[in-house]
Amino acid sequence: MAKLTQKQLIEQLGILKEIKPRREWAVLLKFQLLPEKRAEVIIPAQKVSFMDALSAILFQRKLAYSFAVALFMIVGVFGFAVNTVPGDLLFPVKKIAEQSQAALSGQTTLRQDVTKLSNRINDLAQAAKYGRVDNIPSVISEINNNASELAKNIKNNSVDLATMKEIAVSLKTLANVPGTDLTANPDVKDLYQIIVQSQIADLRKTTLTEDQNNALTEAEELYFQGKYIDALEKILLINK
Repeated sequence: MAKLTQKQLIEQLGILKEIKPRREWAVLLKFQLLPEKRAEVIIPAQKVSFMDALSAILFQRKLAYSFAVALFMIVGVFGFAVNTVPGDLLFPVKKIAEQSQAALSGQTTLRQDVTKLSNRINDLAQAAKYGRVDNIPSVISEINNNASELAKNIKNNSVDLATMKEIAVSLKTLANVPGTDLTANPDVKDLYQIIVQSQIADLRKTTLTEDQNNALTEAEELYFQGKYIDALEKILLINK
């Protein structure tokens, strides 16, 4: 390769100086060497106007107000539902609330059945007290179903004395509701029989006074005659 003289070298450098790169290549090289500049070019800062900010605030407040109104309506519905009885429009809401409360408190199926029967008996007492004649058939239907479920549960599980006495007290309340004798109903009658039989058996295991023994004997006679309510009355007097 021939050597370049100093003069020739200067001339060649002068020619290179006049060469300009293509614009596309120059931009690409700039982006590669200066990535922060590239970000600025690709994602320019957006200006937020006062109206945009105001609209966002108003939208958030609107959502908050809507949520508050919905919550208020839900609380109001549950508030009205508390005083309903079977046959009322909002009674299903009351049942849902009762079931949710039982589930959250971890109640057993037996405890739930005892509570449901007690609640429906109280509903029947309220309907009878305030002359809500149209509701009574629906309440009685609920009581029949609850009594049937509870009777099956008692037969399949061991029940403590306190719970049996609680059921007995609820059945006494049921017997005292005026104009609603349910002793002829098979489900309710079956439950009465189970409770009275259990109470008699438990009392026979305890030490009783002479008067209590006499009352228990009378309760047994009433039980064998199928007069479960009368027998229950005697038993509850002994347990006082």
